[in-house]
Amino acid sequence: MNIYLVLAGLIAVVTAIFHVVAGGARVVRPMLASQDINDTVKAVLYGCWHAFTLLYLMVAAGFLWASVDPGAALLAQVFTLAAAGLSLLSVLVIVRFKQGFRRLPHWLLFALAALAGAAGSMWG
Repeated sequence: MNIYLVLAGLIAVVTAIFHVVAGGARVVRPMLASQDINDTVKAVLYGCWHAFTLLYLMVAAGFLWASVDPGAALLAQVFTLAAAGLSLLSVLVIVRFKQGFRRLPHWLLFALAALAGAAGSMWG
């Protein structure tokens, strides 16, 4: 068992839970209640919200699968790159919209999953 990939998978699970619980309360509910956002835009954003939830649960499952199946090493590498890309995207969005890194901490969770995935790919 590759403990680094287990760690990456668990971090991805925590990230997905954080996304659903904290983000649902702080982002989704206010967005859906807003009268200033067109219903079509709301539908697209809500769909994207759920698509991301599904994506990150798949990332978690992929890391956990690769942790016990050495034949799934490429999957772990792909999800490591995905986590790194999501971390970079998050940092760029935070900077662009002048948000605080503490206010939107998902960048760090993505980075930690990417680091654990990279460690698992190199040393696991």
